[in-house]
Amino acid sequence: MSIESKVTGLASKAHRRLSGRWRREPFALAGTHNLVRKTAPTENLPHLPTSQWYRGYSDEDLSLFDEFPPVTSDPQTGFIVDFLGVRTRVTHETPFSNLDGRVFGTPVPVDDCFHAETIEYVGLLKSVLTARKRYVVLELGAGWGPWLISGAMVAKRRGIKDIRLHGVEGDPEHFASMQTHFRDNGFDPAVYRLDNAVIGVKPGRSRWPKLAVPSADFAVRPLACSGEDGNFGTNAKDPDYRGAVFDEYIDVEMLSFDSVLERELLWDLVHIDVQGTETELCSASAEILNQRVRWLVIGTHSRKIDGDLIDLFFRHGWVLENEKPTRFDYNPSLASLEAMTTQDGTQVWRNPRL
Repeated sequence: MSIESKVTGLASKAHRRLSGRWRREPFALAGTHNLVRKTAPTENLPHLPTSQWYRGYSDEDLSLFDEFPPVTSDPQTGFIVDFLGVRTRVTHETPFSNLDGRVFGTPVPVDDCFHAETIEYVGLLKSVLTARKRYVVLELGAGWGPWLISGAMVAKRRGIKDIRLHGVEGDPEHFASMQTHFRDNGFDPAVYRLDNAVIGVKPGRSRWPKLAVPSADFAVRPLACSGEDGNFGTNAKDPDYRGAVFDEYIDVEMLSFDSVLERELLWDLVHIDVQGTETELCSASAEILNQRVRWLVIGTHSRKIDGDLIDLFFRHGWVLENEKPTRFDYNPSLASLEAMTTQDGTQVWRNPRL
């Protein structure tokens, strides 16, 4: 059976119990390489019934990680090193400062111990394993570009040499971190298409909050967007979707989603993490997504968005391979449903047409 057939058939196959899986203990001290025998995918999870713990992936999905055993690495001062060998500076996000020098293994059963849950890696690996001679990826709301570099590293391990990376990030400091992240992992950012911009339905300008400590806030989205006439529709002192008011704003270019998707005839993966505008973007660009995108990994930011996206892609014939809903605390005093979200959700979609 081909790798592509194996991956695309995962959702329909019966779950099986995996045994003999090895992974590095995620809470081991940096520099140790102690391996923990993992006799079942639910070992080391919270002591809850299976029905009460929402993984977002199946036991069968875990076989994806067998294709990519953890890269062995010594601790590196100033960096976190993950199972793919990706080096992430601890200065990229404020909480990372406590993880200086850590080396983490396979991100199972919960997460990678610093920025993403298992389900997102499942989506990433599926997109690479179904790629052919070229791997093309777009990351929207890219931050420091973690999924661009992770995808590229996996593609290189599979022997894919033609790797095309596109990243869009609105915050100028986060954008600079993305360029640094590329260089830290052996990729020249000048070779790839990286835009310091925000993504919208139409092109124009956006008002982006100027952050006092950019590494402490990755939940920002444009406060106001303009059309091609350059007029903003929101007062500069209006609160954002979380109710926060900022003293200063930056004028940032807004690219239309369609125009970015038109840059490539075929995308292996589009990763979207745009803090609440994901339904608006995908609805407006549904037809070109159908025509050019094989896999979507979408970070969701409210329970309503979870349902809206499922409805949208169901109507357009996509296959929901994996999903994990947002978690939230209902509080009507907050500014929006997204403000009530305490943990982002994730959806992994496969386009059966491509």
